[in-house]
Amino acid sequence: MNAFLDDILRGLVTFSTGIFILLGLGFVIYLQKFFKGLRTWQGSVFGLEKDLAQRKLISASTGLTLILLLIIGEFLLITFINPRMSQVPDQSSRAIDPLASPTTTLSAVTDQTAQPVIITNDLQEGIVSECVEGVLEITTPANGEQVSGTVELIGSVNVENFGSYKYEFSTTGTIDWVTIAADNQLKLDESLGFWYTSALTPGPYLLRLVPLNNLGEEMTPCVITVEVVLEE
Repeated sequence: MNAFLDDILRGLVTFSTGIFILLGLGFVIYLQKFFKGLRTWQGSVFGLEKDLAQRKLISASTGLTLILLLIIGEFLLITFINPRMSQVPDQSSRAIDPLASPTTTLSAVTDQTAQPVIITNDLQEGIVSECVEGVLEITTPANGEQVSGTVELIGSVNVENFGSYKYEFSTTGTIDWVTIAADNQLKLDESLGFWYTSALTPGPYLLRLVPLNNLGEEMTPCVITVEVVLEE
């Protein structure tokens, strides 16, 4: 249930622009109804006519108040709750059993005699990384790419004795890894998950993909550098 609610909140953040537009249109419509009902009520003379006008006025006031509360709620979600969500690991990371049985690696249509292609990225000193094409890699975003807003990570986690994986980010310089989310399914050049960067300070960040074996032990990660920029 918590994961379901978390997905709903992230959806409200992702589509906030469209939600604000719809709520704004609704606010304008009910505001017009309110003023129209107010004029009708003020101009009513007979009791039945005045009672009917009053009901319409109350209905318009209720709709106007509800939409206003929804606008305030969406604003609070974007301003105060979303920054905290980007720092909290996704709920899916809590449902992973690190002691799961070994999973057979995915098979790709490749030349079996070919050697794995190790991808080297320019990283700061002390960062251990081993990105291997088709085995452990982040293909999107690419190393050094600029990102903003909601970022979908695409890549591969196809290591032996696979148990699960997680992906994390950290500022450069002083390393402090923050887990974004995790999963226990093998991946082969497909979506690994999403990273919500709207609340982060623009600048360079390290992004790493960490495989865990079936004993829950971390294996050598694949690390890239990205540049978080403001949304246009």
